[in-house]
Amino acid sequence: MSTLAEILEKRARLIEEAEAQRLAVAESAVGCRRFLSVVDRGVALASWLRARPYLVVGAAAALAMLGPRLALVWSTRFLSMWRVGHLLLDVVKLVAHGRGENRPGS
Repeated sequence: MSTLAEILEKRARLIEEAEAQRLAVAESAVGCRRFLSVVDRGVALASWLRARPYLVVGAAAALAMLGPRLALVWSTRFLSMWRVGHLLLDVVKLVAHGRGENRPGS
C-alpha cells in the first residue's frame, strides 16, 4: 500500500505532466486558429445564404444580365469555390468525427 507521501508525490508529478501537455496542445492549435476562423465564417455565410435563397437568385440574375461570357466565367468560379468548400467541410467533419472516437467514454 502506498504511503500518503508517495501518493502526493505522484499527484504532483501528474499535475506537472498535465500542464506540459496542455501547453503542447495550445502551441499546436495556434496554427489552426486562423484557418478555423475562416472556415467558421464560411459556414456562417453559407447558412445565412441558405436562409435567403432570393439573394442567390438575384445574384444569378444579375450575372445573366451582364452577358453570357461574363456569367459563364463567374458561374464557373462560383462552382469551383462551392466544390472546394464542400470538400473542406467534408474533411473538417471527418477530422472532427475521428477525434470524437478517441475521447474517453466514447
